Amino acid sequence: MAENKQSTPTKMKNSDENPASEANADQGAFKLGDLVWAKLSSFAPWPGRIVKPWKHVKKPQGKKSQFFVYFYGTEDHAWVKEDNLKHYAEHKEAMSKAHKGVKFNKAITAIEEAITEEKEKNKVSKAATVSPYHPEDDDEIFPPKSKPMKDYSREPLSGGGKLKLRLQSDEKDNKRKHKEVEKEEDSDPENEREFRSTPRKRGRGGRPPKTSTDGTSAAPRPFATPKKRATTGTGTHTPGRKSKAESLSYLALSLYNSYQKHLPDNEEKPEIKATEKKIGFIGLGIMGTGMAMNLIKAGHKVTVWNRTASKCEDFVKAGASQAESVSDLVKQTDIVISMLSDSEALRAVVFGENGILDAMQADKAFVDMTTVDIGTITGVSEAITGKDGRFLEAPLVGSVQQAMEGSLVVLGAGDKTLYDDLQSCFEALGKKSFYLGDVGNGARMKLINNMITGSMMCCFGEGMSLAEKAGLNQSNLLDILNLSMLSSPLIAGKGRAILAGVFPPAFPLKFQQKDMRQALSLAEQVDQPLPITAAVNELYKRAKNMGLGDSDMSAVYKSMSK
Repeated sequence: MAENKQSTPTKMKNSDENPASEANADQGAFKLGDLVWAKLSSFAPWPGRIVKPWKHVKKPQGKKSQFFVYFYGTEDHAWVKEDNLKHYAEHKEAMSKAHKGVKFNKAITAIEEAITEEKEKNKVSKAATVSPYHPEDDDEIFPPKSKPMKDYSREPLSGGGKLKLRLQSDEKDNKRKHKEVEKEEDSDPENEREFRSTPRKRGRGGRPPKTSTDGTSAAPRPFATPKKRATTGTGTHTPGRKSKAESLSYLALSLYNSYQKHLPDNEEKPEIKATEKKIGFIGLGIMGTGMAMNLIKAGHKVTVWNRTASKCEDFVKAGASQAESVSDLVKQTDIVISMLSDSEALRAVVFGENGILDAMQADKAFVDMTTVDIGTITGVSEAITGKDGRFLEAPLVGSVQQAMEGSLVVLGAGDKTLYDDLQSCFEALGKKSFYLGDVGNGARMKLINNMITGSMMCCFGEGMSLAEKAGLNQSNLLDILNLSMLSSPLIAGKGRAILAGVFPPAFPLKFQQKDMRQALSLAEQVDQPLPITAAVNELYKRAKNMGLGDSDMSAVYKSMSK
């Protein structure tokens, strides 16, 4: 990014000399390398640069002119309509006052550094027209060295040395070696940091980490590009040793079987009449595992695809088929469902090479159940409908346990006929589904639900802290609450975590704080005051600054109990 240069300083000078040029500039005088304020859907304008589009990131259909923008600070990219762009220099003062925050200030600092470097070099470089993450050979969606692609599926579990041991130990010697290695890893903070970064270092599916001659693990291979990525589960690996992908799949399926085994008899679901439509499923992480298995169990014709192809093997044994690529999955099925990790993974699956858009047509449909931002989901909707396909967003209320049990709540929004076609699938996945109207309403409803949950958690945490300071027994307080009208899974589950002082991440605190912030942004757009949410957001920010971002949201209690 240090090499990015463009002629913004010159344009600033000219617009100061001629006020009319400022107005003309905002009416469409944009070109590669321009520094801009770019606005996406319901989000505030953000500083960025117009850059060269990546070869395999397709431009959305539409008559209006659009530009590919690199966003400073977030290091994200998106197509932005010309009407939603303003030149950076001319509108810097007004836009800077309208938005605040750590990330925003980081973005301002980054773009100002770029401007300073361009002034010092006093010339326009070709590098100013491309993103710092632009693929060198233009055949990759994400360059492996600088910004590796994340795993499309949700990460199954997180934690320290114990889980890492289960994933990488020799299958035959696991029991014998477990105790002695566990002690070393649990006491070594470097090992814990290494494990937490493994999702970003994961190599090709089915291939174990190489070992150097001195017995230490070699650096992991960079992510394979979509074109080179293995599409079958026949990867080679050391005999007698499970690959990480196989271990993750095994753990997720074991968890699924455990939940199913302990379901009360009175909670058995009535018989489901599965739709005749062929269902595709993308994303076999800890959430997707339970969902896909419940669809198969209910009698649906399911075809699966996962970036790590070996994860599909157990689903094939359970009765599913396996597709070789995302586009093949779309061709082989009528409706494709995705359950991915985040917005970046969704965009890669939809817009990437051999992605959903490559095979989308009038008789196909796509349903996304990932929790993503409103801007991403509306952009995906426009791309799918632009290909004459049907689209439905369907974010979920519930966690891993509900996914395994098939007791999620589905928040559908978008194509009503597609919502109706999916009723048997929703019955297999959850206990209730809602149709909320236009695309975006599902994301908004999920956001408000999470806002209320986060506020309740903080109030509960304050009560537990007060009980402790007042000399009362916290366990007694929890029992009383569980016997009162306040009784709920949140009080019971998070209360046990507080008493134990252990906060395994069912829903990470950093994501809860993000939802509180986005709820405040939504409230600002509709002019709705949220004083309680604003105060609660500060508590989560404080907890995140204490290093609790990767812990469960209930760890916010620790920010109040000091």
